[in-house]
Amino acid sequence: MPPVGNDIVDLAAPGNLGKSGDVRFLDRVFTVEEQAFIAGSARPDALLWALWAAKEAAYKALSRGNPAVCSIPRQYRVVPDKGHAAGTAALLTGKVITPGGELALRVALTADWVHALAAGSEAALDRLCRRLEDLDGAGDPPAFVRKVLLREIARFLGCAACDLSVIKDPGGPGAPRVLFRGRVLAAEVSLSHDGRFAAFAFDPATLIPATGVPPD
Repeated sequence: MPPVGNDIVDLAAPGNLGKSGDVRFLDRVFTVEEQAFIAGSARPDALLWALWAAKEAAYKALSRGNPAVCSIPRQYRVVPDKGHAAGTAALLTGKVITPGGELALRVALTADWVHALAAGSEAALDRLCRRLEDLDGAGDPPAFVRKVLLREIARFLGCAACDLSVIKDPGGPGAPRVLFRGRVLAAEVSLSHDGRFAAFAFDPATLIPATGVPPD
């Protein structure tokens, strides 16, 4: 199944403020070209976290099928489309060159958050169902994002949300797996939360049991 990854960053979270001035962090995470993009941006912190989220989304997508893949951020090179490197647009598009090949990329930027999506192709990105939610004081962000994910998948499948559950893939890096009445779906899903926000993405075309038999 085509890989899917998503990552959300709350730009106002205390640990995320002013990071574009942290030289050690920049050197550890970003390539020379990426650091130049950040330095030349009118919104350096927002672009920094857009690039970070892109790398995270790409790693999540890639590691699902290859748990042993390298997780070093600098090994995930973000290449924005022409004109998008300044970080002033509401949508950054391009690709991420990873240790396992290229992934298509889209990152939405607002004054409050950045949200990155990575998938195997532009067509796969077009197909994704994605949602960003305000946590609104939710005491358990992982449980919250699982709940809204299952509610949306239930809508696609025409079933009750209680027929669905999420587990961590025991054979990989803990990627989420969706079960329909106890049967593992081949669904490509990705979950993320940071600060005030949570997000998910999934490919509706993959909402079939891992055996290939449509859910009854």
